[in-house]
Amino acid sequence: MLELLRNAHHTVTIDPVSQIARVTRSSLPSESVAQFEELWMEVSRALDRVDRHRLCLLIDLRAAVGRNDPQFEAAMQRIRPPVMGRFRRVAILVRTTAGALQIQRHFREDGIDRMIGSDEARLLDYLREAPARIR
Repeated sequence: MLELLRNAHHTVTIDPVSQIARVTRSSLPSESVAQFEELWMEVSRALDRVDRHRLCLLIDLRAAVGRNDPQFEAAMQRIRPPVMGRFRRVAILVRTTAGALQIQRHFREDGIDRMIGSDEARLLDYLREAPARIR
């Protein structure tokens, strides 16, 4: 496992065998929307160091404290494309049904199909079944 980033809020790793990038969000809340956005952009910059087209992405949000205030929602809309873009497939691991519903709403807004759920093994199977991309 190759670690690209570790801070109090996120850990970013790459499994070169399975070709899965994993972003794990901690339970530590952001102090502000600006900090939230900057921390996710740090994740994006870490992921920019690898060839996203060859990888799938698993984002583990199980420990994160959910927010849905308007400022947070606007920040989420800005960070989704740079963080999740250009991967073969994306899956989001959540703890609750409410979390899954919120993420599903975001994806409908993006017009992108991604798998969301609380069953890590099922999400990993979905990612492993992604067809290889040729550049």
